[in-house]
This record gives sequence, structure tokens and C-alpha cells, in this order.
Amino acid sequence: MNNKKMKNSLQKSLIRISIIIVIFISISVGTLCFDIYRRDMISRYQNYAGDAINFLSRCIDVDDLEECMHTGVKSDKYNELQTLANDLKETHDLFFIYIIEPLRADPPDNMMDVLAAYTLYEKTYEADELTDLGNYTGDAYPRDVALEYLKRMDTDTTVTYFRNDTDFGKIYTAIRPLINSKGEPIAVICGDILIDDIYKAAYTYALATFIVALIAGLLLVLALNRWYNERIVRPIRNLENATGKIEDKCRKRAPVSELVMDEIDIHTHDEIESLSRSIFSMVEDIRNYASDLIDKDKKISDMQDKNSQLEALANRDSLTGIRNKTAYDNEIKSLEWNLKIGKTEFGIGVVDLNYLKIINDTYGHEKGNEAIKNICRIVCVIFAHSPVFRIGGDEFAIILKGQDLENIDFLIDKFNQELSDLSNNKDLSPWEAVSAAIGYATYDSDKDAGAINVFKRADNNMYENKKRMHAERT
Repeated sequence: MNNKKMKNSLQKSLIRISIIIVIFISISVGTLCFDIYRRDMISRYQNYAGDAINFLSRCIDVDDLEECMHTGVKSDKYNELQTLANDLKETHDLFFIYIIEPLRADPPDNMMDVLAAYTLYEKTYEADELTDLGNYTGDAYPRDVALEYLKRMDTDTTVTYFRNDTDFGKIYTAIRPLINSKGEPIAVICGDILIDDIYKAAYTYALATFIVALIAGLLLVLALNRWYNERIVRPIRNLENATGKIEDKCRKRAPVSELVMDEIDIHTHDEIESLSRSIFSMVEDIRNYASDLIDKDKKISDMQDKNSQLEALANRDSLTGIRNKTAYDNEIKSLEWNLKIGKTEFGIGVVDLNYLKIINDTYGHEKGNEAIKNICRIVCVIFAHSPVFRIGGDEFAIILKGQDLENIDFLIDKFNQELSDLSNNKDLSPWEAVSAAIGYATYDSDKDAGAINVFKRADNNMYENKKRMHAERT
């Protein structure tokens, strides 16, 4: 199952990466097109609005308009201007065309309406909401917006623009002052562009660009997928199949002579073909090398087996099966080395079998050997986490480590109790109800120059216990 999944992983990864790149490029192109289109449309609409208010301003008798503003009476020229402004809005894509007199920065009534253009639809269905000459704007214009209008009450008739957030949405305002015959600004004429419509158009354009780029990219991915499959995926699968057969033979521990790799049908004339040839040659070299190693390893193994057998015989007690005096001496050397590198947590226990000579003399050496094996078994069970050595005919040594060292007093009591239970069992023979003395010592840097000193103190403690046991018996 894992191999089946692996076969499609490279192809899927290549397709996945290609699709991610295509999507990223499509989004980038769409975003770039949106920004370019938005900027271009805003620039065009600004110029469009600027041309419209420039045209309308050239048709205005500013002195007559100023008189209308002062008297509040609409002249014939005012009415003609109203009609022209209405026609201009009807035929041009502008959100608002209006003339306004900025009065001050702070609301309310910081602006006075002079003229506003309306379409036929607005005059028919929105008549109650139309502004007129002399109307004040209340709090419709906040301070920051009013300041933009006040800035343009100057003698420079160049059209400028500023952005304004209104209840209708975001707009750009094209604005220029109206100058009377005395060279004084009396009002400003403005044309508003609704930016939301521009953004919608830009979004639509960007989305269309994104879709076109995405479709083109996906078609490219299909073409690339075919190329991937022919030049990369299929050759690698052939290589995988060939190496997989070798792997299967190795897993099944096939003979080295059968570890032959099939010829690989790869003719891509590139690095993959070179790699396949190198792998084929490498498998052949490894097979030959492995064959030589196996021959040599067999010879070494035979020698190691013989050495292990000899070492086991040299370090194993033939009677009890535990390690002997030679192994114990090697362990003492190891402890001495550990002391040099700061490993000082160890102890030595000494066990001496009691009455072995009496058993040998009374029941024979065979029963004496049974007694030795029985006491050995008890020592090994009690001190299960420490190595036990037979260092003499009836003497055993224990290298106390880990749990046994931490719980030594408990284990000593357990050992003595075990022997006490055996001695109280009248159904047991002397070689079964064995008796032994035990003593131990732990390493103390103030007392011990080395591991041998620890053994001597343990041996002395054992003999003290043995004397006590003989005294109690008599």
C-alpha cells in the first residue's frame, strides 16, 4: 500500500506545485490589472469631469450669477444655465454637477447651494429632495470637507480634485472657482464621480483577467503534466520498479547470486538516464562486494564462535553456571577504572557457605555440590539485579549495583530470612537446608583506596557474621 501511494506522489506534487504557481500568477495578474484599471478609470473620469465643469464654467455669466446669489432671484441667464447643466448631466456620466458657495469651515450651514443639475428622472421622482438657489446645507458638510471647498476660493481656475466619503459612497470631486469681473472668487463649480462604480468595473475586469489567466495556466499545467510524465515520472517509476525488486529480494534474504537488477528502459538522454545507469552499475558492484564480505564474514564468524566458546569456558563456573573467579577479577579491574573516571556508586557482597566440609565428609562430594548449587540459586534470586561470581569452593561475591545497592539492607534481611526458613524446615536434607554467612561493604572514598579494599571490608563483615552464627549454634 505504501508503494502504491509513493508511485503517484511525485506526479501529484509536480501538478500541485504547478497549479499553485498558476493560481499565484493569476491572482497577481488580476490584482495588477485591477490596480492599473482602477487608476486609469479614475484618471479618465477625473479628466472627464474636469472637461465638463470647464465647459460649463465658460458658459456662465459670473456677474449675473453673483447678482442672483445676492438677491435670491433667478435671472434668465440663470435659468439658461440650469437647463444647460441639466442637459450636461443627462448626457454625461457624472454623479453630481453643482455650484456652491463655501461660507465657513464649521457646520451647520457652512455651504450655500447656488445651482445643481438634475436629470429628468430626478426631477420626476426625487423632486422633494432637490436643492435650489439660496438653500443652506445644514450639517451635510463636515469640517474637513468644507475646508477642501474653502481652499478653492481663489483666483486659480485650474481644475483640482479631492476624495470625499459621503452617504452615497466614495466620490472624487473635480472643482474650480468661478471668478467675477473684479477678479474675485464668488463660488466653486464641481463635478462628482462615484468611485464605487469604478471599483465595480475594476473588479469585473480583474476577475475576467484572473479567469482567463487561470484557464490559460491550467491548460499549460496539462501540457506540463504530459511532459512531466514522459520525461520525469515514468522514467523514475521504471527505476523505482527495478530497485523495488532488488529491495524485495533483499528483504526476503535472497542469496547474493540472485541480487541481479533488471535492465532499466530509460532513454531520456539526461540526468535521470545517467542516474539509472549508475544505480545499475552500483547494484552489480554491491552484489560482488557483498559476496566477498559474506565469505570473509563467515570466516570471521567461525573464529568468533570459537573465541566466544573459549571465553565462556574461561569465565564460567562449570558447577553452578555463573561467572567464575577469572570473570570476577576482570570485573574488579573494571570497577577500578570506573573509580578513576568518577563512578563510585557500587558495593561488594560476600557469601560463604557453612558446613560444606561436614556435608562432603558425611554425604559425599556430590551432595556437597548440590549444597553449593542451592546456595548459588538463592543468592542469584535475592540479588537479581547484580552480577554474582563463584570465587572459591564455597564462597561467592556479589557486585552490588542499582536497585540492589539501594535496597541492600532489605535484601540482606531477605537472604537471612530465606536461610532461616530453610533451616526450620525439618523435611529438608542438610544439602537442601543450606546455611551461609553474608557480609557487604559499599565504596567509601575515605576508607577505600580501590575496589579490593571494599572486598576486604565485605569479607571481614562476612566472617564476623559467620563467627556470630557459629556462636549462636553452639
